[in-house]
Amino acid sequence: MRPATIPEPLRGNEPGTFAEDALSRRLPGIARRVLQEGNWHVDARLRLDDLAQDMPHGRLRPLQDPGAPDEALWAEWLAPYLGQTWLDAPWFAAEVYFFRRILEATGYFQNCPGRGVDPYQAQKRAGLEAALKPLAAAYAALIAEEPSTSMSALEAALTRLLRTVVWGNQADLSLWPAGDRPAHLETDLLTAHLLVDDSPAVSRFVLQRNHRLARVDFILDNTGLELGYDLLLTDFLLEHELAQTVVYHAKPFPTYVSDVSVPEVEEMISFLLQDGDAGLCSLARRLERRMKEGRLRVQSEYFWTSPLAGWEAPLDLRHELAQADLIISKGDANYRRWLGDRHWPFTTPFSAILAYRPAPLLALRVNKAELIVGLPPGKQEEMDATHPGWLSNGQWGVIQFAE
Repeated sequence: MRPATIPEPLRGNEPGTFAEDALSRRLPGIARRVLQEGNWHVDARLRLDDLAQDMPHGRLRPLQDPGAPDEALWAEWLAPYLGQTWLDAPWFAAEVYFFRRILEATGYFQNCPGRGVDPYQAQKRAGLEAALKPLAAAYAALIAEEPSTSMSALEAALTRLLRTVVWGNQADLSLWPAGDRPAHLETDLLTAHLLVDDSPAVSRFVLQRNHRLARVDFILDNTGLELGYDLLLTDFLLEHELAQTVVYHAKPFPTYVSDVSVPEVEEMISFLLQDGDAGLCSLARRLERRMKEGRLRVQSEYFWTSPLAGWEAPLDLRHELAQADLIISKGDANYRRWLGDRHWPFTTPFSAILAYRPAPLLALRVNKAELIVGLPPGKQEEMDATHPGWLSNGQWGVIQFAE
């Protein structure tokens, strides 16, 4: 059920906004980078160049991807926006459509040389390699602080881990090349740069139960370091018997440059087995075993690559998510989806908008869009005065919980 009253969506036609910059500069730049980095056939090269040239003043047109598994869905999703310019359409819809147009351009679903080829494979490989050092450090710190089985020690350890895991969302290849992300990930700014920190409440929710959580669902975001941190949190929940089963919701195909697709979870675990240090190899072996036991599962749904808001999720997905005792939503794009990517007043309570949630929902998000809720009165004005760009520069984040 959608919220009773919803504001207007963010659009790129709002001068000086991050949305305008994304549609005018950043997204066309991604198309050009895909063109430069891939060994594409001539038709793909022409289509990628046309896509970049079309933005931001061209008009949204139907997908030209006959036989693609989501062809009929996109015909329905695009209907309200056809003929609008990239800037006039809602930003979230235009952005998701752009990444789907990348696959159309490269022939990902067609019988051609680009079939099944990940347009972002070179960038993802660099992201994996850049993730090893910080991930190994985070794992070593976690082991060094290995808590006792007392409830208070586990609660404190989980709170610290959540405050680390949220910053994995800075490793977003659609915004920053591998190794060029914001620099405060491993510093004492971790807590200071959280605008909302519900991690203690989440930890109490997880620990203060009569029995462990039967199921925790992760709505995944980026591969590389962020997925590595998700694996750390998953391992903590399973090894300490805080959850019986963890279910990952990944993308059905490559999108947003570094978003996790279904096979990339096992690929990440294999990468840690082959290229990680001893600690990461141990972590990967445990997770590999959990996958074989069925305690760690990966699945997908086309909703996660759609322009739809969270309250527009199909009924079968809502029923699936309702099986979870806790949903952990990762990243900025998922946060925007849950909020419909709309101009909510920044003081609007997070839980009020998420009243439609199918289960308790935890959002771990680094700010990369001019959208946020749940701030105390006066916080927006303080941040505007002291930290220009705070809404979208990747330096600030939230841990928000709607029980």
